[in-house]
Amino acid sequence: MPKVRFVKRPPDGGWGWVVVAGTFFIHVLVPASTLAFGVFFAEFREVFQQGAGLTSLISSILGAVLLMCSPFAGAMSNLTSCRTVIIAGGVISAVGLVVSFFAQTMIHLFFSVGILTGFGFSLMFAPSLAMIGHYFDKRHATANGIASCGFGVGQLALPPLFQFLIDEFGWRGALLIVAGLTLNNCVCGALMRPIHLEEERSKEQIDRKSQSSTDKEVPVVHVPFHQKIAETFHVELLKNRHFLVFSVSMFGMVLGNSAFVHLVAHAQDSGVEKTRAAFLISIMGVSETLSRPMNGWLSDRGKISKVYYYMIGVTGLAIANLAIPFANTYTGLGACMVLYGFSSGIIYPLVAVLVCRYSGASKMSSGLGWNFVFQGVAFLLGPPIAGWLYDATGNYDWSFFAAAIFIFASVLVLLLNPCSTTRRTLGPGIRTGQLPDQCDGVVVLSHMPRAG
Repeated sequence: MPKVRFVKRPPDGGWGWVVVAGTFFIHVLVPASTLAFGVFFAEFREVFQQGAGLTSLISSILGAVLLMCSPFAGAMSNLTSCRTVIIAGGVISAVGLVVSFFAQTMIHLFFSVGILTGFGFSLMFAPSLAMIGHYFDKRHATANGIASCGFGVGQLALPPLFQFLIDEFGWRGALLIVAGLTLNNCVCGALMRPIHLEEERSKEQIDRKSQSSTDKEVPVVHVPFHQKIAETFHVELLKNRHFLVFSVSMFGMVLGNSAFVHLVAHAQDSGVEKTRAAFLISIMGVSETLSRPMNGWLSDRGKISKVYYYMIGVTGLAIANLAIPFANTYTGLGACMVLYGFSSGIIYPLVAVLVCRYSGASKMSSGLGWNFVFQGVAFLLGPPIAGWLYDATGNYDWSFFAAAIFIFASVLVLLLNPCSTTRRTLGPGIRTGQLPDQCDGVVVLSHMPRAG
């Protein structure tokens, strides 16, 4: 058995940049594929002669499983290693796509693409992000920003690639080729060299000494299994008002944002040719790729609170959805995609930061896991709701109107955690260094001193 190597602190470089590169390519092939699968949507609807609502369940299940299985991916990484879990995820997701080649019904695709491939994607996505945290401390945001740009690159490259593969080889052949591409994630997983911090070994030694002392002094108390599970997954976060409000807000935002999977079909119904319609997603990908690192840098250095910066991005996303039905030309749709991508580039680099603020750094992994569950449920419900609105109205206009309403509502929900950054509101005797960590420089009103 190889000897475990411990380091005093994250190296903030070195092999960590190789890990960033691996995570970058995982972002290209995993989360971007979830949105790019909208290109297959029109094909599935035509081949299986099903309604838009039922057909869209494929994409929604895929995205939901990817997000909702994140807590399990983290637990498996703790039991084995991130490298092992990512490689396993690459194999499982490829198997799911190969099995989809033989699909004769829509239900078959629900299980093969939605559940099996989605589970494999989940095993790759969360552990790859965790590995960056193992290798970086001071440069964590920079490394994470570079890696997450892979999502935008995937949005740029995958939709036209998928459409080309469908045109040349049919949707079945395209799925086989995509399965081969997905296997490349195993190579990315192999790059995730495990690293352990000295503090982990120290904590383990302290726990062993404490356990030994406990065994000698007092009888061992049996802890119920359900309590162990609750402690492992930090279920108490669901009782944290600020964390819960933010997660519910994310639910509303993703519920509306998931209507995006219908964009290609909407463009085709508006008379846009298939390849040009698929390229709209690529336009958004370019915008988001440029927006993510820029807005991440600005949010760290700007004077505006990260909460408000996040709200600006969500509002922009709602406006983009509201404008899509009124965009009667390809240029108009392209402009909507630029705004869509720019707004998304504001939102997603801040999600992990805000989760950390609301849950605390020590519980960030569990906080992200639970937050992903809220997002996953929303992604499961969003596309079918938009599809059923299409079935009821005969067009996608109300699908995007409803999306805008959900996203605007998510901003209002977040206002249940009202914050202020003005010195006057802080009250006497409160300094910036004494601010509660939930708001990153802003004060939740429930923490403010009451007037005597």
